Amino acid sequence: MIDSTTQHQAIGRLFELVRNGEVDNLEFTQLDSLIYGGLEQTYRVTDADRDQRSVQTTAV
Repeated sequence: MIDSTTQHQAIGRLFELVRNGEVDNLEFTQLDSLIYGGLEQTYRVTDADRDQRSVQTTAV
């Protein structure tokens, strides 16, 4: 798990990428996975949740 400062920076950068429409690149994918991985550790995530995320991500 990453420290809170790094997590805050990652979320901020992810927000900037989304706001600028830059969601089709490696940086976005890596940050998205990093943040989602942290959420998976915090909350119970099922296979159905992962499938739903895949559908939403690929629709963008």
